[in-house]
Amino acid sequence: MKLRKLGSSMNLNGKRVLIRIDGNVPIQKGRAIDGPHGRIARAAVDINWLSQRGAKVIVMTHVGQPGGRRISAYSAKPVAKRLASLLGSRIQVTRTVVGKDVEKFVAKMNPGDVLLLENLRFDQREEENAPSFAEALAKLGDLYVNDAFSVSHRAHASVDAITSFLPSYAGPLLTSEVSVLSKLEERVRRPFVLVLGGLKMSTKLPIMERFLPQLDQLLVGGALATVFLVAQGKSVGKSMYEDASVESAERLLNKFGKKILLPRDVACTRSLRRDAKQEMRSVDEIGASDRIIDIGPATRKTFAQALDGSKTIVWNGPLGYCEIAEFCSGTREVARAIAAQTGKATTIVGGGDTLPVIESLHLADAFTLLSTGGGALLQFLSGESLPGIEALKL
Repeated sequence: MKLRKLGSSMNLNGKRVLIRIDGNVPIQKGRAIDGPHGRIARAAVDINWLSQRGAKVIVMTHVGQPGGRRISAYSAKPVAKRLASLLGSRIQVTRTVVGKDVEKFVAKMNPGDVLLLENLRFDQREEENAPSFAEALAKLGDLYVNDAFSVSHRAHASVDAITSFLPSYAGPLLTSEVSVLSKLEERVRRPFVLVLGGLKMSTKLPIMERFLPQLDQLLVGGALATVFLVAQGKSVGKSMYEDASVESAERLLNKFGKKILLPRDVACTRSLRRDAKQEMRSVDEIGASDRIIDIGPATRKTFAQALDGSKTIVWNGPLGYCEIAEFCSGTREVARAIAAQTGKATTIVGGGDTLPVIESLHLADAFTLLSTGGGALLQFLSGESLPGIEALKL
């Protein structure tokens, strides 16, 4: 897939560059929770690259779901603080998203300056992909850069419509992600193993349907596995799962059952408290009061054996209830097993819930690609077009 790239030979000195990043990270007590390999940290590398070349860098992001209203809890100010700490310079945040006040801010910028626009979703036209909002944004810049793969599946004004009003390019971060992922389209080295977890079967179904005919094994954990266990007629107690997806799981088992590797044993608790006692059970012995919160030790070993010797591994979604660290042992073990294959195999990992686990293990540099995308990654791998990427194709 060929995209219009922002080349290193381009003269950016004094140019107003609008760059779309994904700074939508958890905000706690006014602080952006973003690790050394988080979305803001990775975007900062390319923002600095532009700044060092004399560009006037105007950064755009959304934060949460304010529904087109100005809500202080969703302000982009914590994103600015995080960027400032990474870039070592003060970053101003505009009071509004577009308009004369913002234009005055931009007019005062010097080459190398970085400015952050307030939360794009404070204007309801952003999610409507409104040309009027895209044009107002475009008025602030000389060229546009999309460096946010993780939001490129959304047809929003700052991702899609804006490309009709400015010369538009793919940023280095987006380009590198698309380059690695596109190789799966062209040629997959086998054995090919897909590892899926998380809660929603509905979001993972398209990628399963697309890749099951060609992959060698599908390893399933998390609440996603619970759906398949129910489809097999097993009792899952009080465990969480998508009831509406049981029929789809049954259909996949009937057609591809030999390729689908489900948990043999699971960790169960009676509550979701951090200090709750964990008991390991066979999937045939889950009690009425049990809640499945992780894959068991026998399953972890089986999954590691399935991964050993693979040439392509794609992983999306935690294999346990990783909101609580004590329930995340299986996910951590599988993360180590996948990382151990990097070099011998192409290893692609994505999904916002898995990143904190990987960072806690200091494994963020241990994969071929640690994707910033969750939904975007799934949509790309499912073969669906992403509006933000379609707009940048040559």
